[in-house]
Amino acid sequence: MSIAKAESARLSAAPQAKWKVVVLASLGGALEIYDFIIYGVFALEIGKEFFPKSNPLVSLISTFSVFAVGYASRPLGGIILSSFGDRFGRRIMLLISVLGMSVCTVSIGLIPNYATIGIAAPMLLVLLRMAQGFFLAGELPCSITYVVEEIPKRASFVSGLVIFCLNSGVLLATLISLSLHSSYSASEVMSYGWRLAFIFGGMIGLLSYWVRTSLDESAAFERMKSHAVRRPFRTILSEFRTQALIGIGIAAIVNASNNMLFVVLPSYLTGVLHYGAAEVSAGQNIGILTLSGSLLLVAWLGDRFSSRILHRIGSLIFLLVTFPLYWAIAEYRIVPLQLFVVIGVIGGLVNGTYAFLLADLFPTSVRFSGVGLSLNLTTVVFTGLTPLLVTYLIRETGMNAAPGVYISLVALLSLLVGFPLSRHRGRIQAEAVSTQADTVH
Repeated sequence: MSIAKAESARLSAAPQAKWKVVVLASLGGALEIYDFIIYGVFALEIGKEFFPKSNPLVSLISTFSVFAVGYASRPLGGIILSSFGDRFGRRIMLLISVLGMSVCTVSIGLIPNYATIGIAAPMLLVLLRMAQGFFLAGELPCSITYVVEEIPKRASFVSGLVIFCLNSGVLLATLISLSLHSSYSASEVMSYGWRLAFIFGGMIGLLSYWVRTSLDESAAFERMKSHAVRRPFRTILSEFRTQALIGIGIAAIVNASNNMLFVVLPSYLTGVLHYGAAEVSAGQNIGILTLSGSLLLVAWLGDRFSSRILHRIGSLIFLLVTFPLYWAIAEYRIVPLQLFVVIGVIGGLVNGTYAFLLADLFPTSVRFSGVGLSLNLTTVVFTGLTPLLVTYLIRETGMNAAPGVYISLVALLSLLVGFPLSRHRGRIQAEAVSTQADTVH
């Protein structure tokens, strides 16, 4: 009876309290992606501080770390943290991930440079970047899992809110960069300005950790923790392989298109097509804002219409318009701002739906592990390899619009893989209905 009363009280909790919980879980993801992305934003300054070209060995370390180290530890982090999350709870993983990322970020901002401690400087940087990737691997899947279990009736919107905050972290990183470059000289940014960005992110993350300590465990996990799966990752591989593969396909277009928007396009537009850096930077920021607004609207619509149909429409549009769009920018028929805005609008259809679709593929007992495996494998392949593949296509084909071919192929993959979704959907709502029935009885 006491369990039933506690559950009834929880279900009737004030809506404001539940939304506060969702916001706290989501904002942590924004801070963690800021901590991860800020490295790329200040890559030039970091390279000169830690990887002097006069030393071939250090230059080699730089090459591998810049392209790989941020992603190398993510699969391992995803497996370990998500398995613990399905066994011991979502709340503890939310705390561990944000604390780990924050400590690593502050530490990067405080590492002495190569001139001060020699080879130890880049070695420490590489180790801390690996640790960042490890902890980040658990943040996004945990946040998605937590919010859909807290407010299952609005699962599409609250999971979209997590992604919205994630994009806000990227935007915050670019704005901090703009602010520092506007406030300090180039030599000051090179010497200590970039460190301020890391220390700022880490300290805000530690504040987020303190605020998150007020979070309760998710209601869904509380109900099943007494019979939690002992080996969730093994269960995913044995019983939910198809769902995991579908999840990878669903997230592929998100990771590939976002990587183009956040990472590849600025270098592509300035280095290959020779557009002005200021024009490209302004267009990118507006594109990120457009994507954030678009995905939040689509996530809201997902609670009223079919999310899988909205995702399918987004993949189809990417398939049909991406190559003409990149051809137009390569032929100087449109300006970067137009390119970024169109990508932002279309991207909202897939960014605003994929988190809910992933969470809906797996039951509560292994949801964290299923979402974590799908997201982290997708990140390694379609985020880690996208810059390399795009550069290779441009070089081998001699065609400046080649990035459009790559995105179109990934969109086709997501479109085809998304069709079996109808056979594996509905777990979140089914579990919510079952819970309400059990509570009534």
